[in-house]
Amino acid sequence: MITESITIQGLHVISLALTPTEKWGAAGGSFSINSVTEFWLAVLAVVALIISVILLFWLFARYGSTEHCLNQSVSKLTATNIKLRQENNELTATNEKLLQEKLVFDRLRQ
Repeated sequence: MITESITIQGLHVISLALTPTEKWGAAGGSFSINSVTEFWLAVLAVVALIISVILLFWLFARYGSTEHCLNQSVSKLTATNIKLRQENNELTATNEKLLQEKLVFDRLRQ
């Protein structure tokens, strides 16, 4: 967020610093590699682009594997939840049965 703000402000200052004629000349001029600095700047830009593309593909691959693992975990938890609900229903039925037997037993004792 801070980097984005600084970048936008920097571009805004640069655009205000150039006159319209200089802007036109910069936009129409060709990019020639005359100095060593321009050459290394171009090499750095290409390397940064290649690294960013590699990182982007790595991020997509990692996201896909993480999503797959999460889907498997959700499936396992869903199956466990279904089993536990069935056990709960069985225990509830058993509990009701025992309560009825207790009531019958209590009536017989009296």
